[in-house]
Amino acid sequence: MNWFKSSRAVAGHVMGKADVIKNVLKKLDSKQDKIFERAMDELKSDGLIEVQEDGVTLVLTQKGADTL
Repeated sequence: MNWFKSSRAVAGHVMGKADVIKNVLKKLDSKQDKIFERAMDELKSDGLIEVQEDGVTLVLTQKGADTL
């Protein structure tokens, strides 16, 4: 969510695969992997983001934009 905030994102803004890898996945160690997975599930279930079919690309929802 910090990436979306720093990008001044609005609803529908996309965090592409390359951005997710560079800004999130490369910074995780094995212990953080499970925590990251739970956090992503929580963001999805709260309706703040949507995950595209590729499983990596993230889309900010209106609710997510409102919380920024």
